[in-house]
Amino acid sequence: MSVAIRTIESWTSLSSNNTYESSWTTLETVVHNKLDDFVEKQNILVLYPALNEPLSAKFYHSHAYKTFRTRSPHMIHELIHSMRENEEWIMKRCGDYARFDLRRVIWSLSILRTEILQNSPFKLFYDQEPDAKEWNVAIKRLANREKNQWFTSTWLFAECYLYRRIWAAFRRAETLRNFDYFSPIKFNTAQGLANLMNNIVIATRGLPLNQMNFQLMLKLSLWSNRCDLSNTADPPNDEMLQLIDEYDKDLIIDQSTDVWHLLIENKQTSRQPIVIDIVFDNAAFELFSDLLLAEYILETGLAQKVRFHVKSIPWFVSDVTAADFHWMLNSFLRNKLVELSAFGHKMRSLLRNQRLELCSINDFWTKPTGFSSMRQLSPCLYVELSFSTLVIFKGDLNYRKLLDDINRSSTTPFRDCFGGFIPTSICALRVIKSDIYSGMPLCTVDWLTEDDPHWMMRGEKAVIQLAVKTRL
Repeated sequence: MSVAIRTIESWTSLSSNNTYESSWTTLETVVHNKLDDFVEKQNILVLYPALNEPLSAKFYHSHAYKTFRTRSPHMIHELIHSMRENEEWIMKRCGDYARFDLRRVIWSLSILRTEILQNSPFKLFYDQEPDAKEWNVAIKRLANREKNQWFTSTWLFAECYLYRRIWAAFRRAETLRNFDYFSPIKFNTAQGLANLMNNIVIATRGLPLNQMNFQLMLKLSLWSNRCDLSNTADPPNDEMLQLIDEYDKDLIIDQSTDVWHLLIENKQTSRQPIVIDIVFDNAAFELFSDLLLAEYILETGLAQKVRFHVKSIPWFVSDVTAADFHWMLNSFLRNKLVELSAFGHKMRSLLRNQRLELCSINDFWTKPTGFSSMRQLSPCLYVELSFSTLVIFKGDLNYRKLLDDINRSSTTPFRDCFGGFIPTSICALRVIKSDIYSGMPLCTVDWLTEDDPHWMMRGEKAVIQLAVKTRL
């Protein structure tokens, strides 16, 4: 077996169901045995998240607490293990000196893992990256309020800080500064699904413009959000396209009809070219389904242009970067499966004709803040989105940022949770993977929680929600 193949298989073990679940279960057992000491020492509140407050790991009965007590330390442990196992492959790719840089990175990651487990204060960034000063200002502000620790800070800030720290460890290493440490698992997952993607491409050729087909493509994009490599190892069902209607039983809110009417109305009345933005979430199969949705929108004339937004750095394990986007496109072009290759050529043609656009990298998408701060922190991005007819936000993290990660009542209307952020009409395609909600039917969350207290973490239920901005 070649080093490259061995590398891919080892990286795949990061999300291998048996390895991941057994290790996580073991870690949870150890944590549970030490629960009383940790909770008392760190002043953890044995409560559910407080209403109208930002989510935080200071609440024991929260997904944030479980994230930093078990999931994040385990993720770092697996990352360290994988890098040790794949030292030869990394050296082959990054040079012989990478051996020494790799040891320093592993040492930094080990320290980071210990800091989380011990609830240590956040450290400042001393790198030369453009965002370092802004991060340090925020950390000092939290320190003044005694909220600069993993289990006292807001969940959103702490989790974003975690992935910024991982990136910083690699950026300090000259030979590894441009190495995407999550890319092998993303690429290998996509390669393993080539036949499924080819079959879906065949089944979706030449779909005419009608509500049923639009909803099919929109829901395919939605349910592909289940394929989150940081949350589950389960591959998409081989008959996913045929099962879309069956998945409706798990769709708590379905405003796909409203989205259809919005786009049709704009198609019939707009005097300007219609633009739709898609803010990506996960790479691999979800990225593929988002490209299919964009193709359908353009081919049927629902819009004249679709713009894509990606993360600027490796983020939350499987979030799409520009490199992921280009790798996926090139993998289609080189594929021996005829329809998948043809789909890749069509995507490339649409990009060259500027009907598809990969937007310039904007580090706002990796800032530790909700979208209500976009107008202030990234006014150009806000204005750019305001010229769009619709922005489609994919996934759980984007949903959390839309709601500023605040634990409002689950029945609070969707738009009322944005904190004033409404550059244009907004659609959220979200498979639920955390304990934050809006616009839910009365008592729904209570009933689901009574049946299964952990339902919101299983990635089985979903929502399609729409907030319309009326144009003057």
